[in-house]
Amino acid sequence: MKRYALIGAGAFLLAVIGKHFLLESSAPPADTEALPQQQLTLQEPCDLRQAPCIASDASGRSIRFNIAPNTIPLMKDLLVTVETTGMSNIQAARVTVEGVNMYMGFQYANLQPTGSDKLAGKLVLPVCSMEKMQWKANLEISTDTVRLLAVFPFETMRE
Repeated sequence: MKRYALIGAGAFLLAVIGKHFLLESSAPPADTEALPQQQLTLQEPCDLRQAPCIASDASGRSIRFNIAPNTIPLMKDLLVTVETTGMSNIQAARVTVEGVNMYMGFQYANLQPTGSDKLAGKLVLPVCSMEKMQWKANLEISTDTVRLLAVFPFETMRE
C-alpha cells in the first residue's frame, strides 16, 4: 500500500513540475509585454489555401504569412513561415492558432530565424467534428521597440 502511495505522490509531483515548465516555456518573454503594440492591417483578399497573406502598417512594416502545405491538413505537421519587411532586432515571434466557429484550444508555434528577415516554426491542428473549421492565426512579433500583431483567418476541411 505504501509503495502505491509513493508512486502516486511521485507521479503527481512530476505532473506539477512538468506543468510549471510547460507553461513557463510557452509564455512570451515578460520584458516584451511592456512594449507598445501596433496592429498590422490584413490586405484582402487573404486565402492561405491559395497563397501567402500579407499584413502591413503605414510605417512600411509588413509580414508575408504562409502555412504549408497549403491544403492545411489536420493532425499533420504544418510549417508556418513568415517573411518580414521593415523590421529590425526581432526579439521573439509566436503564432497562436485558435478555432473561430468551435473552441479547439490553442496551438502554438514559436518562430525561429531561418535567414535574413525570415522566421519559421511547426504546429499541428487538431481534428474537429465539423466538416469545415474556421481558424485564426494570431501572429505576434516583438522587436526591441514594439510588439507587432497581425491576425490571419483560414479554413480547414475534415477529410
